[in-house]
Amino acid sequence: MLERRTFLQAIGAAAALAGLVPGRELAAWEAAAPGLIERLVCAKDPPLPSEELFRRRPESYWAELRRQFVFRPGFLYLNNGTVGSCPLPVLRAFIESILHEEQMENEDTEQYPLWGYGLWDQYRRPMAEFIGARMEELALVRNATEGLNYVANGLDLRAGDEVLTTDEEHPSGLNPWLLKQKRYGIGVKQVTLPKPPQSKEQILNLLEEGCTERTRVVMVSHVTTTTGLVMPVREICAWARERGLLTLVDGAHAVGMLGVNVKEVGCDFYVSSPHKWLLAPKGCGLLYVRDEVCDLLWTTIATGEWDNRDIRAGRLQQFGSTNASILAGLVAAIRFWQALGPERIERRIRQLHAYLKERVARLPGAELHSAAGEEFTGGILAVNFPGLERMKLQQRLYEKHRIRIRGTSPTRLRLSTHIYHSFAELDRFVDALDDYLQTPAV
Repeated sequence: MLERRTFLQAIGAAAALAGLVPGRELAAWEAAAPGLIERLVCAKDPPLPSEELFRRRPESYWAELRRQFVFRPGFLYLNNGTVGSCPLPVLRAFIESILHEEQMENEDTEQYPLWGYGLWDQYRRPMAEFIGARMEELALVRNATEGLNYVANGLDLRAGDEVLTTDEEHPSGLNPWLLKQKRYGIGVKQVTLPKPPQSKEQILNLLEEGCTERTRVVMVSHVTTTTGLVMPVREICAWARERGLLTLVDGAHAVGMLGVNVKEVGCDFYVSSPHKWLLAPKGCGLLYVRDEVCDLLWTTIATGEWDNRDIRAGRLQQFGSTNASILAGLVAAIRFWQALGPERIERRIRQLHAYLKERVARLPGAELHSAAGEEFTGGILAVNFPGLERMKLQQRLYEKHRIRIRGTSPTRLRLSTHIYHSFAELDRFVDALDDYLQTPAV
């Protein structure tokens, strides 16, 4: 680990040379969050709160954990569905890797700080273990979008073949198939999910009704981006397997929010963006390819060993130069999660979600689009307010209350709960939202 002085000098020199962090801005940052600069450059990060504290005073445990993040006091971030905030150990691993790699020294004189040609097994292995896969079945990509495109572009589908999906998919999940529809004449069929659904059987029945003899692929989200619905992916993949259909699961929101074991899910392909709920550095993603179907997939980008079938899914991460230090941060994020306990994290996310849902449901005009029951819910709450100017609210909350949110339609909010939130902060948000809703428009 770098000593404090070395770390501080390196960051200060880099910032000064780039002109990115003028002294007055550093001073303002330190004034807004006393001790933050010291925490970023000190030799050791704050220790994780103890198990004893969790047993005696769980809310104090979560409040202490907040010290691991660089949020300014008074700022509330409720848009984890887009991207999360890295904790200090992840930031440190990322930054220290950059400082090390940029020295350009390595005992292996063929090794450079480039990710996109080699296999980087030291990073693939912990990620594969985290999701219950074999290392050979995992490709490290740059985000879920890239993984989704690899699958859509890589499968040999003919004109008339159909892909079955839903109306709650992210554009990055749907559009690769629409491109293939326009270019090659495949069919893309979307079933409309109830908002909210009443049972798993209701969802499965809708897919059954949409399935035809032309269906070849079923693509669904593990957690939908629109309403935060936790889909019954195990049941869907088992249903599809019985019919000889390939399954692609978009798990962009699931890894880090929920416990994910791809073997238990039973899918053929699984993608995710760990920079969301796992709080890894921005620009890292994963693509799981079940080994039995690996040879069905052509690569989208051809370089290096693009056709080396011996390296299995590893041939799908031969995409050219990018920053290997991101992967050092990814491994640090996995270690951070394991130190806290994934089950504990999932319980906390769900606990905060249930509290926020109960409070928001009381607001005038609130229409909950998130499902009831734990089997359908995780950390995303979708609520619609007819007539709401969501963008105006979004800006007002930030300017007046330093609360940052986002939505998925002009009137629908998508609110994310995570381990750096407290009940008091959620109360503050609901009170600010209530005040806005009851203030006459001007």
